[in-house]
Order: sequence, then structure tokens, then C-alpha cells
Amino acid sequence: MKKVSLILFIFLFGIVVKGFSQSTKPTDFWAGKWEFTVLGTPQGDAKFLTNLIRKDGALTGDLTSPAMPASEKIAITKIEESAEKIVIYFSAQGYDVNLEFNKVDDNTLKGSMMSMFDAKGLRIKE
Repeated sequence: MKKVSLILFIFLFGIVVKGFSQSTKPTDFWAGKWEFTVLGTPQGDAKFLTNLIRKDGALTGDLTSPAMPASEKIAITKIEESAEKIVIYFSAQGYDVNLEFNKVDDNTLKGSMMSMFDAKGLRIKE
């Protein structure tokens, strides 16, 4: 009986310790630096770099092209997000464009631009 009580006590103690260790702040998956690649555009594969920042509860940021670092930044006009999906809206060359991505894993996204061109996203680790 003493062994059963000891084993039960250790088991319950382990559950309590595990429960309190989970109280860390959850991370914001979408916020951070990303590299987006749009495959097969008429000008070839297009790459964009962005740093998505959460301000007042909403994601914001801008896009830059690593091929043309001196060019102007492209402002992101709107971002729609859910747990598994993000849609980024911006204007380029007079057209309203959207990039839609779904999570693949913690550092990879897969999606499309304007539902016409395949796109992928990779988290940039610092």
C-alpha cells in the first residue's frame, strides 16, 4: 500500500510540475522576417523580403526586392490572417496583388500569388 501511495504521489506531482511549465508566453507565428519567392512569373522567379511586425494587434510591414536593394519598399496595404493561413495584399506596377500562404511547418509556407503563380515562404532565422 505504501508503494502505491508513493507512486501515485510522484505521478500527480509530475502532472502538476508539467502543467506549470507550460505557462510560457505563446509565440506569434506570423511575425518576423520572411523570404517569399514567386515562381514562374513572366520576369522569372521573384523574391521578396519582409519583416512582419504586430502593431496594435494587427500585422504590418513592407516588401523589398533583394535583386534591387536600392528600389522603393512596397507597402503592404492589408493582411488577413488565421491560425493556418495568411493573405498579404499590396500594389505593384499599378496592380493590386495578393500573396496567399498556408503553413507547411514552423519555418515554411506554401501558396500562390493571385491564384496564378506558385509561391513559397521561408522564415529568415537571425
